[in-house]
Amino acid sequence: MKIKLDQNLSQYLRDDLTALKHDVDTVVDEGLSGASDAEVLKVATSQDRILFTLDKDFLDLKANPLDSHCGVVVFRPPRQGALAVAEFVKAFVRSTDLEKYYRRTTVVERRRARILKRR
Repeated sequence: MKIKLDQNLSQYLRDDLTALKHDVDTVVDEGLSGASDAEVLKVATSQDRILFTLDKDFLDLKANPLDSHCGVVVFRPPRQGALAVAEFVKAFVRSTDLEKYYRRTTVVERRRARILKRR
């Protein structure tokens, strides 16, 4: 799966997720640090990548309609330290088929992953 890591996730995750056979790039490597959420999502979509982020603003379905991107996965880990967040993301990626989240907006919590739907 093609993944883009938002700037609020450790850039070291790139190597770990690449080792799990994913094609990973980062907002930081592309010089998009400080770019708007809309710009980050636009670039991820143009590259056919699922965006991994901690930013709850991406859950706004009015600003980011479900059919306007290649996927957004918002992680809500129980602990916020960099190492704890990285382990949370890696555990999720190891335990699931990411194809299931392609072109979807998903919230990943400790015990579940919720795919958001239109109301």
